[in-house]
Amino acid sequence: MADATGTEARLTGSVPLYKNVEPLNRQKHKDYGVSTSSTPFNFLKDWHFVPAIMGEFTLASGSYPVIFLGDNKMPVVVMGLRQGTNLFVGEDGQFDQDHYVPAYVRRYPFVSASNPDDNPSTVCIDIDADFVVTENPERPFFNEDGEPSDYTKQAVDFVSAFEADAKATEAFVERLKALDLFDKKDVKLANPQDPENPVKVAEYFGVSEEKFSKLPADKLAEMRENGDLFAVVAHLISLQRWERILRRASAQGAEGQPEAATTQ
Repeated sequence: MADATGTEARLTGSVPLYKNVEPLNRQKHKDYGVSTSSTPFNFLKDWHFVPAIMGEFTLASGSYPVIFLGDNKMPVVVMGLRQGTNLFVGEDGQFDQDHYVPAYVRRYPFVSASNPDDNPSTVCIDIDADFVVTENPERPFFNEDGEPSDYTKQAVDFVSAFEADAKATEAFVERLKALDLFDKKDVKLANPQDPENPVKVAEYFGVSEEKFSKLPADKLAEMRENGDLFAVVAHLISLQRWERILRRASAQGAEGQPEAATTQ
């Protein structure tokens, strides 16, 4: 939390959901807080994926595909087929209560940002979040005496835990890379007009079941001890959730009327 003007913490790269991030400051944000919204998940409706942390793979696998994207193999949960369409947030801004809410979403509008000169990370807020207000917030960031409110303290603890989990997730991905377990995969829909050429609707990185099955016993034992084994199995199980994504997209008219889907 920032207390004085100076070299501010910063976010680098593209950070899903966040629009206008500032270090939380007891002077600048003394009147800020959040108010309950009738459309609490509107901020998520345009995002078809959000980053995932290793520890939630098992919970998320019951609801969504958990895949890896880009050269860095960033793990994400898939919530739609294209930017602008989240298949789990309704027109009323409510999240489908039958499905797991990812930690990345629960953290919003708070986030941790790095400081120059290797100083500790700073907790920031997205001041452009729809439910962040400057007048009579239901949950103020600071008390009348200028100290962080209980709500803010809980949020800071959650952000700190998330940051630690994110670092553990990065290490997990690096271990999978070292084992050369990743393969490119895709999701295709049957094309009635051209049965020989199904339509590709998604491409991503995933753990190769063939490579995984050929790992030596000592490597599997090591993965079991450090928790990697459970995360990999949850990831592989989660790929069955592509059917749910495609079915929901079809129901909402996002991808026509798919007859069948295959994953590779």
